[in-house]
Amino acid sequence: MIVMQPKKILIVEDEGVVALSLQAVLNKMGYMVVGIAITGNEAIRMTTELRPDVILMDIHIKGDKDGIQTTEKINEVSDVPVIYLTAYADDETVNRALKTRSHSYLVKPYNPRELYSNIEFAIYKRRLKDRIGTYRENLELLLTKVPDTGIIIDMNSKVVYLNSVAETLTGWKSDELIGRNVFDILNISVSQVDDIIDDTLSRMLSLGAINYLPPVATIQTKGGKTRRVDLKTGLVKDDSGEHKFIVLLLKEHAAGNVDQISLKK
Repeated sequence: MIVMQPKKILIVEDEGVVALSLQAVLNKMGYMVVGIAITGNEAIRMTTELRPDVILMDIHIKGDKDGIQTTEKINEVSDVPVIYLTAYADDETVNRALKTRSHSYLVKPYNPRELYSNIEFAIYKRRLKDRIGTYRENLELLLTKVPDTGIIIDMNSKVVYLNSVAETLTGWKSDELIGRNVFDILNISVSQVDDIIDDTLSRMLSLGAINYLPPVATIQTKGGKTRRVDLKTGLVKDDSGEHKFIVLLLKEHAAGNVDQISLKK
């Protein structure tokens, strides 16, 4: 016999009577309230410790962060859906809330049936995403399991992901590279020993119009060492099918310093 685990809810509400009333309603619906936070910092800590399925967030709470700022911080460490419950529905507050990619925004006094449907839909969407994953999320998961160096950059050459093998090869930690230009940091260059630059490509490079990713390249590590690598690239689709990222696969080719020409103009 399979026992269904109750769905876990975290309440963020600084008015005790309101929080307890909401907890009673949720319990009747069959949910398990795993905690009640009265400040943003408490909510962030409880999110990481208790791993709720949904957070019900009041916007005006005690402490140095309001509910919207708290949600922004939670989004940095968790993908748990947030449903705002608030008495405030002015345009400025709503617009700020929308920017946090919250699941929904319910104005007090809430309708219990509406609350229930929003919670269920939020949980469904999250579980569907966990089961399917986005193209990039699936790619990142694969890169944790392969022996090659894997780096994902956006169309502005900014690093958005690198695996642990990439950290070892380059000497850079993930949090040091994320958001930085891969050409500026790794100084990706043509290995003259292994890659022949024809006249057309040479002229294109001289214009400074492209950042070339050669099949055999040299990179510079954090410690200043030059390494020759085999380099493969591919375009990464987003959920809409558009190409938004580029994956770089690097494998060490040979040891030692090589002559190089810089491709970063």
